Amino acid sequence: MDTQNWYDAQEFAPGTYQVTEAGRWNMFLFVGEKKALALDGGLGVGSFRKFCESVTDLPIEHVLTHTHWDHVGAAHEWDAVGVHPNGKEKLANDYSAGCKDFVETWEGKPFPEGFDPASFTIPPAIFGWEVKEGDTIDLGGRTLRVWDTPGHSPCSISLYEDREGVLITGDLVKPGQPLFIQVPTAVLSQYGPSLRVLEKIAAENEVKWVCSGHTDPFGDPSVIGRMAAFVDDVAAAKLDPPKKVEAGKWGVVDEYEAGDLKAWVNDNARK
Repeated sequence: MDTQNWYDAQEFAPGTYQVTEAGRWNMFLFVGEKKALALDGGLGVGSFRKFCESVTDLPIEHVLTHTHWDHVGAAHEWDAVGVHPNGKEKLANDYSAGCKDFVETWEGKPFPEGFDPASFTIPPAIFGWEVKEGDTIDLGGRTLRVWDTPGHSPCSISLYEDREGVLITGDLVKPGQPLFIQVPTAVLSQYGPSLRVLEKIAAENEVKWVCSGHTDPFGDPSVIGRMAAFVDDVAAAKLDPPKKVEAGKWGVVDEYEAGDLKAWVNDNARK
């Protein structure tokens, strides 16, 4: 298994890998009997495709949960990628600002040998096919079903894998971290309904793992319903006035808190 000293890989269920780039950004690899599925692409500082090919010799498809810059970094390593219809025009975005901010402020794991921070960029990816509500991805012996779950981004999707009970939520559910409803693409009024969709999926299926782009696999799906009620209260202004917190490149945002749950929201999302 090739982690290139930049990725950490965890096989948390049979044939199911969370691959974490530099301790912060998660991608996933599902290995079936006929093919494999690589979900999201991190920043692309290392080669996610090279890692995947060190795990399996099967054909590997690549799909994005959404098109934020920290999820599309490896997408150009594939000839074409699957993405929600709302995201296909975003694959050629100019992500240079995010790349510049990353290399200039990074204080974590040392960059891989041969990596040149000064020239780091995320090349455009090529749209291959739409991935949307009602689709099923059959890997042979295991399948993933797709739901539209906007709120963090208009192109956000979530996927449930039936064999091992894995629910991939993109950046929608992040146990132990603030929910990001302050990013430019976030819409507060959509966030709660999408969490209710995931709550229903968990109620109707045997979800064993709730996974996100930034947190470890979480074994208690009841967190989804608690987050849904929390975000509903945020949207309905039922909580105490929020704190103002400095959120780095997002500036000052409103931080709502209820027990172990937090959400960052700004005025842009209240639309």
